Amino acid sequence: MHVQHLHPTDIVNNGMLRVVSEPKGKLTVKVLDAEGKIAKSLTTILEEGIQDLFLNLSDLSSGVYILNAFCSGNFLKSIKFVKK
Repeated sequence: MHVQHLHPTDIVNNGMLRVVSEPKGKLTVKVLDAEGKIAKSLTTILEEGIQDLFLNLSDLSSGVYILNAFCSGNFLKSIKFVKK
């Protein structure tokens, strides 16, 4: 599994996370605030192939966040974004 990018990186309410999954797998996303606390967490099962995951981030306060992606407990990628 490979996380390509989060679009946009300046988010008002929603973002799209592009993931390439080979084969089917379990993706966990943890969003950390500036203090390193988990602000949001989600887990989903992905089918094989390229997928754009809709992320509703409207419940986060304005600020800088780090999105960490894991596949079956293994770290994949960290992406910094700004919530407007």
